[in-house]
Amino acid sequence: MGWYTLASAPLDGRDIDILTAGGFELRARYERQGFINEAGDDCGGWVSSEEDKHPPCWTDGVCWGSNEDESPSDPPIMWRPAHDR
Repeated sequence: MGWYTLASAPLDGRDIDILTAGGFELRARYERQGFINEAGDDCGGWVSSEEDKHPPCWTDGVCWGSNEDESPSDPPIMWRPAHDR
């Protein structure tokens, strides 16, 4: 099964496989709320579905625009339906 562009990814909280710009593959989901951005607003974000399986630059398993140490996260760029690995 091939990869699809992230623009077409489901944003309804279901687990999918994602590929990051740095080549990291993981199971993740998009959570529409529950995070606070730098402006103090509620926002959504990509969250690893597997404990301890995410790029090291994802603070607490979440892909942030800017992490606690102000370094950028490795953003998702592609997705496919979750499958057994």
